[in-house]
Amino acid sequence: MGPAQLERYMANKNNKNNQRLELVDEFTKQKEYVAKKKGQEDHHFGMVFADAFLRGIRDLGYKSPATASDEIVDNSTQSNATTIEVVFGFKDPKRQGQPDMIAIVDDGHGMIPQMIRFAVMWGGTHRENDRTGFGRYGYGLPSSAVSLAKRYSVYSKGAEGEWHAVTIDLDDLAARAANHQDVEVPPYRREDPPQWINQTTSELETDKIRHGTVVVLEELDRLPGGWVQTATLKKKLLSHFGVVYRHLLPNPRIFVAGEEVQAVDPLFLMENGRFYDETSIMAEPIEVNSVQVDTPSGKQGFVRIRASFLPPNFQAVDPLTQTRNAKPNSRFSVMKEYHGLLVCRARRQVDCIQPPWVTFVNYDRNIKIELDFDPELDEFFGITTSKQQITLAESMWDRLDAAGIRVLILDLRRKFRDELAALEERIHKKANEGELPRPSEQAMEASEKVIPKPVSPSPEKVAKANQQLTTAAEKASEKTGKPVEESLREVQMQTQSRPYKIEFQAIPEGPFYRPERLGVQKRLVINTSHHFYTDLYDAPNVQPATQSALEVLLFALADSELNSEGQFELFYKNARQDWSMRLNAALAKLDPQGAGWDHTSALIEENEVAATLNAGALS
Repeated sequence: MGPAQLERYMANKNNKNNQRLELVDEFTKQKEYVAKKKGQEDHHFGMVFADAFLRGIRDLGYKSPATASDEIVDNSTQSNATTIEVVFGFKDPKRQGQPDMIAIVDDGHGMIPQMIRFAVMWGGTHRENDRTGFGRYGYGLPSSAVSLAKRYSVYSKGAEGEWHAVTIDLDDLAARAANHQDVEVPPYRREDPPQWINQTTSELETDKIRHGTVVVLEELDRLPGGWVQTATLKKKLLSHFGVVYRHLLPNPRIFVAGEEVQAVDPLFLMENGRFYDETSIMAEPIEVNSVQVDTPSGKQGFVRIRASFLPPNFQAVDPLTQTRNAKPNSRFSVMKEYHGLLVCRARRQVDCIQPPWVTFVNYDRNIKIELDFDPELDEFFGITTSKQQITLAESMWDRLDAAGIRVLILDLRRKFRDELAALEERIHKKANEGELPRPSEQAMEASEKVIPKPVSPSPEKVAKANQQLTTAAEKASEKTGKPVEESLREVQMQTQSRPYKIEFQAIPEGPFYRPERLGVQKRLVINTSHHFYTDLYDAPNVQPATQSALEVLLFALADSELNSEGQFELFYKNARQDWSMRLNAALAKLDPQGAGWDHTSALIEENEVAATLNAGALS
């Protein structure tokens, strides 16, 4: 055996010895806890199931079934499970559109039989105020279970033991309380987990694993709308677990209905995370120092900070041609849902919060900052019992501000604005050169999905549009030398792929815009000879976004005219000519020296300078 092999062998042996010692220590703590509770004379297995308490605890306030399920997955993780599997059960195997039961199975160290009885009680835990893992108060399992189901069972066994179980039935306990009968946690019983689990699991079969725990939820009366259907429930759990446990995966591995959970990093910096390289536009890591905090008890804890900048076209399906009106890719839903400061405790995500200094707006989705704090700092982060909400102490906000988080947000905001402007200018230039669809053309096409479908054009209009299509093909044929039939096919394909198009023509004495129909394509022709174009649309300092807005305005008018018939069509034609004459005359008299544009430009520049100075003062 070589030196390297010997080193790996000894490391593996030491690791196994450490795991054995941890397991012995775990069961010793469980036994001491059980013995202590049994030794208390006034102890009974009582549960306060008065109606008010029952209603209140069922409405503890989990954000979703996924956050409630986190509590059980946390327990499995803390029990050193290597695999956790969520499976769905169906009373009728032929009808699997909606689950009747949910089971969460793990291969962790399990519990001694007596401990199962305590585990289903609120506050029943041998990890009281334990800062080494996720659980501290013993509320997670019962609270999460009753938030989803009226009946649940916990099955568990240690390495050398057999399966034992305890079942909690809320209807039964509530009835006993109403009849003034003693309400106690039922005694544990010797029982294997239901066989339907083994017929459903892909990784863990309960009759084959040496140790572990199974939580079975029945009577699922608290699954809200949007979480009821099997396919939707599976999809949402896969996505949620991928974000919450991203730093821990694949240890343990987590499965939902046979599919393994993949890490999802909202900062898009983890190479093993989903959507990391969905397009060629990548997240940019930002270096930020960690924060060290001294606790009142004399201990130290750290807040580790990660940050990334997502370029303006990061969430676009086609990032090289689209910005504001881009069709979103799969990254966008993650960016939208986790919009704020992401807060993790011991690498497990707890909440997404808003900072007190600035209000995150839509485009701040491209700024991602993560705070990961040690459990020793729980009091500074105000973590709730359900481990799904964070309320930072003012002193912690002050420390983060001193660490540069506020200035970082402002800097990244400016970076985003500058890059967006530069990107839109490049795209606008390509659109003007005819290489790309213009943003206004894309916006008009996208708007068709949210407006009533217009009336189909009359046969006369269709014939006229087709005639113009033929004319365009004939002109193209003269230019290229291709047969008219081939040119016609090409023009048809172009117009079908681009239903809206802008053209610029000099039309002396003509209206400031003109609508045309070329086959199925609606065209907006902007008159470059009109004062609208020279004094407003193409005036100095006009931003591309302003031009796009003006184009959309004219497109909306042109679209209405192209869809009109009879007297309405005649009205639009006459009105357009009248608008054009009045607009031409008024614009010629308005601000002939361009002083208004100079004033606007100066104001914009002053605001830019002020923002830069403010940011410097903060730093």
